[in-house]
This record gives sequence, structure tokens and C-alpha cells, in this order.
Amino acid sequence: MFKVILVLLLLVLPQYVSSQQIDPTKPFGAVVSTSSSGESSRLILQSIIQSNSKKKAIIDGQMFSVGDKYKGFELIIINSKGVVLDSPQGRMELSLFSGVIANSK
Repeated sequence: MFKVILVLLLLVLPQYVSSQQIDPTKPFGAVVSTSSSGESSRLILQSIIQSNSKKKAIIDGQMFSVGDKYKGFELIIINSKGVVLDSPQGRMELSLFSGVIANSK
């Protein structure tokens, strides 16, 4: 009986461990509530691009400039470390994992 329980435990344990692992390719980001119904939505700042004096931010795979709106937020500031978004509920800052800025020519 002990052997049967041990075999079953050894068969189930690897599946449990693999389901608990964190995806190392998952981008860093902030969790934000964007609706009053309690739903939460992840806004992920992926990159900041600077060309001459113009800066653009890539959030959730889409490119935005200052003044653009996305998911109820207005992009009001883009700097070298992140962006600031404004909404009726308040301001939110998204920051890059590192201070690297991509310059386009």
C-alpha cells in the first residue's frame, strides 16, 4: 500500500510544481483597476523610444505619444524612466525595469 501511495505522489508532484512556476518571459508591469466593476487590467510599459526631441512609449504592444488615450487613461508624461498616466480616478506611473532608452534615427 505504501508503494502505491508513493508512486501516486511521485506522479502528481511534478505537475503541481510546474503549475506554480513563474513565466520568466513575462514583461514587468503594474496592475491597475480601470473600471468601477472591480475588473483589473494590466498596463505594461514595454519600451520608450526617443527620436530627436520626440518621445514615444510602447504600452501593451501599442505606440503612444503624450496626449494619447488608452483604456481610460491619458498619457501625460514620458521620461527616461517611465510614463505618467492620468484618469478621473487619479494618476498612475509605469516604469521601465531598466533605464535603457532606445534612440531611433
